[in-house]
Amino acid sequence: MALTRLDKAVSHLTGLTRKQAFKLIREGRVSVEDLVLTDAACKIDENAEIVIDEDSIGTAAEAEALRYFMVNKPLDTLCADHDRNSAVVMDLFREELNSESLHCAGRLDKDTTGLIIVTDDGAFIHDITSPRKELPKTYVAVVDGVLSDSMVERFASGLKHPEEKKPYRPALLKILNEHEAEVTVTEGRFHEVKRLFECCGLNVTSLKRIAIGGLTLDDTLDEGEFRQLDENELEQIFEGAD
Repeated sequence: MALTRLDKAVSHLTGLTRKQAFKLIREGRVSVEDLVLTDAACKIDENAEIVIDEDSIGTAAEAEALRYFMVNKPLDTLCADHDRNSAVVMDLFREELNSESLHCAGRLDKDTTGLIIVTDDGAFIHDITSPRKELPKTYVAVVDGVLSDSMVERFASGLKHPEEKKPYRPALLKILNEHEAEVTVTEGRFHEVKRLFECCGLNVTSLKRIAIGGLTLDDTLDEGEFRQLDENELEQIFEGAD
C-alpha cells in the first residue's frame, strides 16, 4: 500500500502552496475517507479520497500522476519557462495545477511551430532530448527555392555545413512540391533542418514539426492549443527509436 503526505497531496491537487495546504488542514477543513485530519504530515493511502469543505478534490494517486501534454506551439513563442521579452510555451499552462513543475521536452526555435511535449516527468524529458536515443523528429519545411530529387540523396548522405565541425547524420527528405518537403532528422542539433537546406543553397521560410517518433501532431489542435496524451500515444513516441 503506497502512502503519501496529506499536505503534499492537497498541494498537488489544488495548486496551493504547502503553507496554504498546511493552513487548510490545521483548520479542520480537510477530510480523508470521511475522517477529518488536522495533521498535515500524516500519511494517507494513495487511493483515499480527499475532500475540502465537502468538495472532493481527488486521490493522492491522482496528485502524484505525471502529466504529458501535446502542444501545437505557436509562432514567435519560446520553449522556455520564463522570458522578459517574448511569449513562452509555459504561458499556455498558467491555469494548470502546479504549472511550475511543467517543462518543455526539448525545444523548437522561436520561428518554428508544431509539436512540442510539455511534462513534469524529468526522465521522459531526458529520453526525448538525448542524442543517444536517435529519436526521429519530422518537420514540414517551406523553402525559398526549388527542391530537386538530387537533394534527397544529398540529405541521405550526411551533409556538412561550413559552420559545423562534423557532418550531420543522414536525414530523410520527402519532397511534397517544388517548395515544400518533409524532413526527418535524428540528432536535433542547433538549427539542424535549416542548415541542411542551407547546404543545398536554400533558406527555410516556414518550419513546422509534425511528429516525434511515432507520435503525430493532432491536426485538430490549432496553434496555441494543447491536450493530454494517453498511454497509447506515449508508447507511440518511441516506436521510431533505435
